[in-house]
Formats: sequence, C-alpha cells, structure tokens
Amino acid sequence: MKIIIPQIIGLLAVATFLISYQQKKRGSIILFNVISRCLYILQYVLLGAFAGAALDILGAISSVIAGKKNSGFIKKHTVLVLISLNACIIAVGTAIAIINQSWIDLFSIVGVLLHTSAFWISSEKIIRRVSLLGSPFWFIYNFLSKAYGSALGDILTMCSIIVAMIRYRNSDKHAARK
Repeated sequence: MKIIIPQIIGLLAVATFLISYQQKKRGSIILFNVISRCLYILQYVLLGAFAGAALDILGAISSVIAGKKNSGFIKKHTVLVLISLNACIIAVGTAIAIINQSWIDLFSIVGVLLHTSAFWISSEKIIRRVSLLGSPFWFIYNFLSKAYGSALGDILTMCSIIVAMIRYRNSDKHAARK
C-alpha cells in the first residue's frame, strides 16, 4: 500500500501534465503545469525522492512567476528574475545531489530547468519544443527513482507534446498569415 498511493498520485500528476500541453493558451498550459507539479511534489515526498520534490517546488514557483512575466517588477527585470530563479534551481539541485551523493539527481535539475524556462517564452509552439527537451531528463530521474507512474507519464508527455505540436501547427501557420 505504501508504494501504491505514490504511484496513483504520480498517475494523477501525469494526467494533469498531459492536459497542460493540450491547452491552446500559454496561461492555461502554466496553470495545469503548476497543478501537476503539486501532485508530483506529493508523490516524490512519499517516495523519498526529495531532489525531485525540492526541484518541483522551485519549478512551480518559477512557473507561477513566468505566468506573471508581463507585470510590474518581473516585466522590468525579466532577465534578472529568470537568471535568479534558474541559479536557485541549479544551486538547490546541486546541493541535494552532493548531499545525497547521487548523480541521478542531476537529471531532475536539467528537466526542471528546461520545463520551467519554457514558460518564459511567449510562443506556445516554442514552449512545447523546449518542454519536449526536458522530458527525457525527467524520465531518467523518475525511472531511476522508482517513480514508475511518472516515468510512464514522461513517455506519454513526450507523445502529448508532439500531438499538440501537430495539432496546433495549422493554427500557428494561420496566425502567421494574419
């Protein structure tokens, strides 16, 4: 039962994550991504995969801030905010990897950096492409951390992103003509 509950939570996180990339607008992609990250955090804590949990907390924060990139302080200092958030993710991830003496944790650092950095981009098309690059890193981390539901979800996420890229390809071409 101890292993089943985290896997179920992981599958719910996966479903929410898959839904995120099927959203047409950037704001909806970010909203579903943050909900998914919260579920992933819970799963990682239950599995004892604290690097994934810590990085997803930072990833959720980064995603929320990216969603507000066109307002106030963030708009005025976008580059500084983005660099600071990414430096924090790298520092925390590296510290956890050193403490855990685990090279596996390095995969989650790259995965979260790619996924969350994508949300600073305005084009939904480019968000999906950059996010697609982050998914293999999360797959490796999840598989080696025994988060099998999430590892399966990473494969499905890659498929979902590719489907969304194909699905919205025509609307991107149509928007470019306007």
